Amino acid sequence: MYCGFRVRFVGRYVCFSNRLTELEELLEMARRGLSMPLLIYGPEGCGKTVLLRYLYQRLAEGYEYVIYYSPLHGVDEGLVSTDDVKKAVISLANAFGGTLAAVAEAVLAVGELLAKRLGVRRAGGIAILLDDVFQAVGSVELYVKKALTVVEHPPIEVDKTFVIIASSEGVGLEAVGRHLWTNIKTLWNLDKEGFKELISQIGGDVERLWKRSGGNPRAVELLGDEGWSVEKVIKKMYRADNIDLKLLARHKAIVERAVEDPDALLEAPQELTRYLLSKNLVARIIDPIRRIERDKELGIGEEYAWQTPLHRSAVEIALRQLKGAP
Repeated sequence: MYCGFRVRFVGRYVCFSNRLTELEELLEMARRGLSMPLLIYGPEGCGKTVLLRYLYQRLAEGYEYVIYYSPLHGVDEGLVSTDDVKKAVISLANAFGGTLAAVAEAVLAVGELLAKRLGVRRAGGIAILLDDVFQAVGSVELYVKKALTVVEHPPIEVDKTFVIIASSEGVGLEAVGRHLWTNIKTLWNLDKEGFKELISQIGGDVERLWKRSGGNPRAVELLGDEGWSVEKVIKKMYRADNIDLKLLARHKAIVERAVEDPDALLEAPQELTRYLLSKNLVARIIDPIRRIERDKELGIGEEYAWQTPLHRSAVEIALRQLKGAP
């Protein structure tokens, strides 16, 4: 636990909880510099944003230029860098139309901005942290290819570059995964130790919340907002996801198997796996930054996992609907 960096959680400020394994791995990559962008993929609400914001703080200590951008938080809060770099990015984005997507494009042009607008010819290091930009940009594939170009052909001399893109979009992962443009790694929910650190700060029932959330901080917040009623949250998720019962009916047998063991999806037709990924109900596990233990109770396999036990429960409601049960 590190209290020099605090975040809002369940209506209060808490200390940054244990992500030491992931943090050290990313910092080591940053120390070396990377030859292609790093794509971190993981469940919604697992803590990618918090990790990237803390990583920005750490990289700012050793990198000459560091930029963090999250379209979901707008330009004022979502674009973080030194004043001169931030102003240059916003100015270029305005020339592109001033949209959130334009800012995302301008961030990738940081090398050109440093050269043409700030007169920089050489940099010790440039780090770009992009948080859930896939929802803002038009073509995920084109954007990642541009990010690769930033690393491979910077317009100024750079000793090392570190470009990281975080996403929870399963469909985007499929689009990017067929190319050798990025190094893909999975960032999962908090492990049990980190989850205990987090929940101890709000005085919650660690074991009960662990079994329901699977270590996902946002799932805990959702439970808190609903008075800690698991039933309310599951029903809300089922209605919000608007699960396609006809599609589930076509693949009912394998969905039932996947509820018990998500790796059953390895034998599922693409129509089903793409649907579950697009709805962010399940996630692929690809080269995890921290070892992810198989856990049938939490719905975690070797290659597939339910994003949280709550997501699995929402699909179980759909299966009961197919059987005509309430």
